[in-house]
Amino acid sequence: MSILRKHSEAIGWKMNNIKGISLAIVQPRIYLNDEAIPRRDPQCRLNLIMQEAVKTKILKLLDKRIIYPIFDRK
Repeated sequence: MSILRKHSEAIGWKMNNIKGISLAIVQPRIYLNDEAIPRRDPQCRLNLIMQEAVKTKILKLLDKRIIYPIFDRK
């Protein structure tokens, strides 16, 4: 904790807090044509082999605590 307090200026929670980086460079922009129609593509399904590969990778990342589960509150 003392190291984090000592270097607290290096940790930024928002893009505005990160020193020396211009927001014009970091923020993504999506340019659409005026005649473009927004649409939602259907969800793609993985085949069984790919499902197992993704499942093992996700479980590995969960075990290493790189990612964590988010429970939907609906």
